[in-house]
Amino acid sequence: MTRFRYRATDESGLEVEGDLAAPSIDVARLELAHRGWQVIELVADQSGVSASQSSPFGKLSGSEAELLAGQMANVTGAGLPLSAGLRALSEEVPSLRVRRWLRAISERLDRGQSLGAVARDAEGSWPRYFLAMLMAGQRTGRLPTLLNECVVHLRTTAEVRRQLWVAMAYPSVLILVAWLLLSFLATLIMPQFRNIFSGFGVQLPGLTVAILAWSDVMQIIGWWFLPALVGVVWLAWVGSESLGWERARDALVSRIPLFGEARRSAALGEFCRLLSLLVKYQVGLPEAVRLAAGSVRDTDLREACLELATRVEAGESLTEAATQIGRFPQDLLHLFRWADRGEDFSEGLQNPSDVLSAQSRVHSHTLAIVCEPAVTIGIGITVGLTVIALFMPLVKLLNDLS
Repeated sequence: MTRFRYRATDESGLEVEGDLAAPSIDVARLELAHRGWQVIELVADQSGVSASQSSPFGKLSGSEAELLAGQMANVTGAGLPLSAGLRALSEEVPSLRVRRWLRAISERLDRGQSLGAVARDAEGSWPRYFLAMLMAGQRTGRLPTLLNECVVHLRTTAEVRRQLWVAMAYPSVLILVAWLLLSFLATLIMPQFRNIFSGFGVQLPGLTVAILAWSDVMQIIGWWFLPALVGVVWLAWVGSESLGWERARDALVSRIPLFGEARRSAALGEFCRLLSLLVKYQVGLPEAVRLAAGSVRDTDLREACLELATRVEAGESLTEAATQIGRFPQDLLHLFRWADRGEDFSEGLQNPSDVLSAQSRVHSHTLAIVCEPAVTIGIGITVGLTVIALFMPLVKLLNDLS
């Protein structure tokens, strides 16, 4: 994501300056509007520092954020001063990066910064839902409870994503093995048969000519094409964040059969789960929607959720706003009618959260189930055609010799 420097006036009319991370300038402007600030100036930071590089200690992974949230929950739950408690715990945690984070937070608190200011400064360096829960805990005075809920949320989210990637791992290995097998045939086996055919001057059938032409192409690209393709995809994925193309990237990924559906279901499940927690702990609905939107990794869905928060703040009902936006499942639209029922609405959101997470797992497993036979059949057909194409001239040659 890109960092944007801003100058704005807050709700009290005081001028404030700072920077924030966002996929585009429109999303950055929307984020400042959600804070109730009037933007005076908003420009992209030209220093070349990305959101993940803004922290001297690096970006926290999900497991590291879980450990950090757990340590902060222990300190706040015990009623200890946050700064001193974090400094003491920094000597005990096993992760070097989390130790550095605990010390850095402690030092900033000692300098008089609020925990919310520290959290905003580190935006982009830890998971968005951690930031959302931290900000909500500060605003509601229930920081220990929300941090503990954050730990549970992080574990649940990590498990859903782990299952998605595990489901992708097996088909990926199959494709790799298939490509290596085809490269082996094309570069080591096919040239020997070509020499035999040339030496005897055998007239080759069309299938054999096509297979030999295919082997010529594979000899050129066989060993490097797949690693190069993976490298290009990885660079495009990483580069899209710094170039502000996250929305186009996510829109493209969402169109991948099964995988895109699994990813979007997982993102919607995260949104519902976090929104349920925030509503449960009496965070105002517009603010809860905005904070939950910050946890969504899918850029298109995140922008839809932020627009939803803006419309609700403007006085629209949650159902009206979601219907107008048109990017939410029908089941959620029905549930949004309960938005004014507090505890019931919170409990109701748990059901679609569980259902969407289950849908994500089903799509992931279906992807693995479909890919395995598809790749296996593809290998079988290719190898079978290759064997037939190579033996057809040999049979003709043996007949001629006899």
